[in-house]
Amino acid sequence: MRRPPTSQRLRPLGAPSELRVETDQAGGPLRIRRPQGRAEVVAHIRESWRIDDEWWRAPISRLYYEVVLENGRSLTLFHDRIARRWFAH
Repeated sequence: MRRPPTSQRLRPLGAPSELRVETDQAGGPLRIRRPQGRAEVVAHIRESWRIDDEWWRAPISRLYYEVVLENGRSLTLFHDRIARRWFAH
């Protein structure tokens, strides 16, 4: 059986990296700061969604945001509502 070309193979996502995030009054991201970087401004939130899952094992409760940074780059963030920490995918 032939394997699909490398560009068509599924690849696992890298582990999320922790961020510091400044939020607005509603809890949405305004600025992000990576561990060894400068602050980046969130220009626009494209989409947001919430995932609550696996209550029968270890609960997961996350608020995800697809954002556009001031420099035009897109980034997917999530706020772990249980650990109260922010991460980027």
